[in-house]
Amino acid sequence: MARNQLNVRVTPQIETVIDAKRIELAKTLGTIPTRSDVVRLALEAYLGIRFDEPRSAEKVGAVKKPAKTRRQR
Repeated sequence: MARNQLNVRVTPQIETVIDAKRIELAKTLGTIPTRSDVVRLALEAYLGIRFDEPRSAEKVGAVKKPAKTRRQR
């Protein structure tokens, strides 16, 4: 997927909230997402859209599938 760059200026308070969200997501993802990843996820949620893009999905764990487990008989 082609990407265009969008520069957004935020207040220090919004930047602090984004950074807190990065740390929160890192606990479940195992890696700290970038600020851009968090902003993309927020925009997708706000706009009600979903883009499955391998690079960002892998980075933020957005489409990780749970490991398959064997059923016991």
